[in-house]
Amino acid sequence: MKMQQTTKRRRWVLALAIGTFTPFAVAPQVRAADQEFGDNTPYYEDDAWYDVSEWFDGNDYNPTDEAIGRWDDETYDAADARTSSDQDNDIDWSTNSHGYYDDQFADNDWFYDYYDSGYQDASDYDRDGYFDYTAAYFDHDNDGVYDAFAEYSDTDSDGVYETYNYVGFTKSDADNAAKQDRQSRNKAQDEQKSKRSKVVKRSGEVKAAKEVKTPQGTNIVVVLKDSKKGENVIVDLGPADQIDKMPRLGQDLQAEGAPMTVGEKRFLIACKLTTDGKERSIDRSGRKFSGTVSDIKTVDVRGKTHQLAKLKTDGDKKLLVDMGPKDDLPFDVKKDSKLTVSGPAVRVKERLMLIARNVTVDGKEHSIQRSVAKK
Repeated sequence: MKMQQTTKRRRWVLALAIGTFTPFAVAPQVRAADQEFGDNTPYYEDDAWYDVSEWFDGNDYNPTDEAIGRWDDETYDAADARTSSDQDNDIDWSTNSHGYYDDQFADNDWFYDYYDSGYQDASDYDRDGYFDYTAAYFDHDNDGVYDAFAEYSDTDSDGVYETYNYVGFTKSDADNAAKQDRQSRNKAQDEQKSKRSKVVKRSGEVKAAKEVKTPQGTNIVVVLKDSKKGENVIVDLGPADQIDKMPRLGQDLQAEGAPMTVGEKRFLIACKLTTDGKERSIDRSGRKFSGTVSDIKTVDVRGKTHQLAKLKTDGDKKLLVDMGPKDDLPFDVKKDSKLTVSGPAVRVKERLMLIARNVTVDGKEHSIQRSVAKK
């Protein structure tokens, strides 16, 4: 099979299909230009506290545009990334969201050789089988950090997301990026009608397995013969470095997670996996950064008090981190505290902000519980 490419922008076209295996088929309508920004921003108040030197930037978060002999301006650039010496840059993710390398493995085309799922956060905080909070992030200008996200909450565990919000962090000046923002917002709002919060469970024998390239690294994807329905289901088991070895053909697996659609493929993004009688959670929070808290601040984020922290990383850069609602944190954030954080990076006030998904304090890892912010 020849290499397949899609020239659509990578982030919003990945179907945002958390909660349903049915691809969304209705084209989003473009709203009037005066609604582009509206009341979705600002998400954080304007304050000089955000401005510091030695700032953590896009190149620090996505160190893929470095090349020997080329001056590094410490700013991530997609064009530079494509011509860098980094071997992970063999795919132009700014124009390709999924595809196949060549016809060398034509019999292994049951799933893509590479795909970009964007960044998704589906969290079942009380472990009752329903996602309490779900978020999908968008990178409209393909600069490696996110510009907006859509979030949904199911607080009564009835399987339906009753609350929804779309948040943009910076205004998109480029026409194409602004159009992507409008389309993402319209699509995400319409999807609230069809999204379901129930955690999907699939179990069965492994019929096929392969390594698949993603912008974050390499994932393991398998085909399971569902033991109950007797049908095949594709499951992304997560980063390969979290799996001891490639699943065996005939091995029994049980996966729990959220459905997704990319291109023509429908599959399950696993958040929990059981193999050989052992259950484990799959960490999809992203790259981890460690450092010392140099400053803290609380801010009002649409009706909730959030804890912010400036983290002086081990690389002597200052990373701004949103730890989440202060009253819900299971730990205290203090100056000089040693932390390890992971999560998606968004651009705020022309600075990088890490939206913490996991935080490790004193050797103990905590998941940050979030809820839909008020409009």
